[in-house]
Amino acid sequence: MDISQIINKYGSDKDRNGYVPLYHTLFDKMKKDPLNFLEIGIGTMIPDVCSSMVGYGIGDYKPGASLRSWRDYFTNSNIYGFDIQPDTQFTEDRIRTFLCDSTNSSSVKESIDKLNNIIFDVIIDEGSHYFAHQLRTLENMFPHLKENGIYVIEDIGEGSPLSCNPFLIQNIIGDNPFFFAGVKNNLCVIYKNKIKSDYSHINNW
Repeated sequence: MDISQIINKYGSDKDRNGYVPLYHTLFDKMKKDPLNFLEIGIGTMIPDVCSSMVGYGIGDYKPGASLRSWRDYFTNSNIYGFDIQPDTQFTEDRIRTFLCDSTNSSSVKESIDKLNNIIFDVIIDEGSHYFAHQLRTLENMFPHLKENGIYVIEDIGEGSPLSCNPFLIQNIIGDNPFFFAGVKNNLCVIYKNKIKSDYSHINNW
């Protein structure tokens, strides 16, 4: 199956949101590599909480649809998920999940410590879609991205300060390259390609 078939099999909304062509472009040549892959935001079904999938999931959706999709697509990779809601937690073949608030540096450190200071090849932020939380997550998680790794921020709303004021991202990632993709600039892709990254310039906001 191709990536769109896998994603739709589990009821993720990534294909419906138009993300699949970009993900195919980014990941097709990596799909057989042994990667450490993290997605932030597992897809809670608790109503009326931040980023609930109630009303958005396809078919018989249950939390972890995207993680299962990535597990089937990246056939030799370990898949990890962070979320703050208890109904998102499960363990399956090559999938591990953790209760972690990616906007909180102490919570991130606790989870990373449990994973023996893992460095991720790919990080996708599909957690809170509020721009300040996306920035805080980037600040906390980018240091845990491998050199030559890929970081993706999903669901950047039209008119978001992230796309209107790209310096907000540059303040965190320095000279590492990034671009926006989508009709409404709803994805941001960041490449971490510097040998050494200097985070001393990060500003409080």
